[in-house]
Amino acid sequence: MTNSKDKSLISESLSDADNVIIDTEASVKNQYSIEYNPQVGFDPERLLPTPTYVELGIEKLTILADTLGLNDKIVEIVEIFRALTASWSERKVGETTGWTSDLSDDGSPFEFSIALDPDKAELRVLVEAQGSAATIESHWQAGLELNQYLAEHYNISLDRFEQIADLFVPTNSAAKFSMWHSACFYPDKPSAFKLYLNPQSQQSSRAAAVVEESLVRLGFTHAWPTLAETAAQRGPDKDEFVYFSLDLAAHERARVKVYLRHQDATPAELESALSAARNYFPGDAIEFCQAMAPGQTAFSAKSAITAFAWVEGDNETPSVGTLHLPISNYATDDRAVCDRVDLYFIEHGLPVSKYQSAIQSFATRQLDAGVGMHSYTSLRREKQQRRVTLYLNPELNRVRPPQQLATQPTKSVSSLEDMVWHYEEHTVAHHPFLQRLQRETVNPAHIWLLFMNVREGVVTHFTRLLANVVGKIEDERIRCILTKQLNEELGNGNIDRVHRKLFDRLLAGIEPWQMENFSEEMLTPGKEYSQSLTDIYFNSNAYVGVGAAILMEIHGKQFDLCLGQEFRKTDIELSKIGWLTLHEEVEIDHADEALLLSRFVDDSKEGMVAAKQGAEQTRAVSWIFLNNLYRLCFT
Repeated sequence: MTNSKDKSLISESLSDADNVIIDTEASVKNQYSIEYNPQVGFDPERLLPTPTYVELGIEKLTILADTLGLNDKIVEIVEIFRALTASWSERKVGETTGWTSDLSDDGSPFEFSIALDPDKAELRVLVEAQGSAATIESHWQAGLELNQYLAEHYNISLDRFEQIADLFVPTNSAAKFSMWHSACFYPDKPSAFKLYLNPQSQQSSRAAAVVEESLVRLGFTHAWPTLAETAAQRGPDKDEFVYFSLDLAAHERARVKVYLRHQDATPAELESALSAARNYFPGDAIEFCQAMAPGQTAFSAKSAITAFAWVEGDNETPSVGTLHLPISNYATDDRAVCDRVDLYFIEHGLPVSKYQSAIQSFATRQLDAGVGMHSYTSLRREKQQRRVTLYLNPELNRVRPPQQLATQPTKSVSSLEDMVWHYEEHTVAHHPFLQRLQRETVNPAHIWLLFMNVREGVVTHFTRLLANVVGKIEDERIRCILTKQLNEELGNGNIDRVHRKLFDRLLAGIEPWQMENFSEEMLTPGKEYSQSLTDIYFNSNAYVGVGAAILMEIHGKQFDLCLGQEFRKTDIELSKIGWLTLHEEVEIDHADEALLLSRFVDDSKEGMVAAKQGAEQTRAVSWIFLNNLYRLCFT
């Protein structure tokens, strides 16, 4: 709850708002005698006296509001902006706090955007509330206090936030934010508020599980499979969940939104991701990519983002998908960005004159003197109409100089050992399917179906896969370790201890758990997984198979420990699940051996690259396998 001191601070920041008469021709710019340099923008050290972030924010807001035809709402806009920024209202431009906001490209704690379609314009501001300490926990508390203030003074609803808040309470000190607030201003309807939360605020590897559980709690119980299988189909190392957004409203059109960052995605992959939404129009994403970043074959300098929105009544499929392109990383300067936007607007009947007026009034420097004033451009369809949003960086702390564009940035190749540690931390046990198994009342039928598919996908053919790699690898050190593992899989010469036979005994022990209405079609996830693993292990380059073997041992340990916990929630006798209890011990040793294998592989640069390829492919197909099981069990 907001304490009296915080309420006083917010009230003081708003005390004069109702009496302010704003003249956009004589704004804060004139009050503070800002000196502009046409080459690099303004220099905060030459402002006399130095203004606050809030004062310059108001200046830019009033300019944009005037340009977009929101003159009659300027007093309200300023009042809301003061409320959102009250926690740092006295901070002067250039003043450091030890916290660099991830909200804007220049570290400013706010960002503007304008959304334009053929019929209307919308003005938005995004703000980070900040506490007295430069920590994510302090900023979370400041965000909670702002929530309460907005609930007391504006027509917002915190009901949905309170249903999921515990999933986002920050404990990860490396997280870049905990909570952001947004206000949207329209010419023909009341202002609206949104909240942005960080799925990685507790543990980055649990981001997907946090998103899945949030959707389920909010009533979108069948939303995850479509999202996972389409928008996040490349797996968690390529398609990363970064934002979870709520409209702070109680009406039936209030949205829940999920944002993904797509590493190294091609325009075709972004197109495929957006096909998850009902507003998807074939070809839109590829055309937008080509218009905004001509000749760009993959967005590697900075990743593109997609967003998906659900409203009441949506079930499996999100209503709306949006593409966000980090345009400042794919243009030499802001003049080039403007030229591209102009052409796209003209071609598709969008209000180019309104866009040009807004940019000309907003800019405080020559457009070709820097790059980054446009941070993102986004596209979505609304009632078949294109809607483009321009995200505008305030450039209060710095202006990036014009840049030369590289066709493909050179990325350093990390060692295979680093990758092993990464996968140890980003455990497969955090997949939403396994997380949901653990958080809900134990369901023996789901466990039975999972193990039936594991037999089909891995156990039946694993010794053959591993033996193929042993036979092809030339490095005797690697062959020695893999041979030891293969021998253990075969019971060290004891036919009764062969792991496949032990697994069959486990299945016999849990036969009473068999799922009702079971059909062979329910083994499709396992069969597809088996084929994918065969393709990887039988790659002509033996090191690809070595990478797969390393990853499978890491996953094996994580999987066994996770499922062991589930079995112990039941009344089954442990003697009937000898395969699992044995693997709980053996896989720990094998996972340690994976680290040793990675060090041997790192002796060869070519081997390291191929092994990483094998591990990444195996990680991706394992994620797909669990996605498919989620759909079988929970939809």
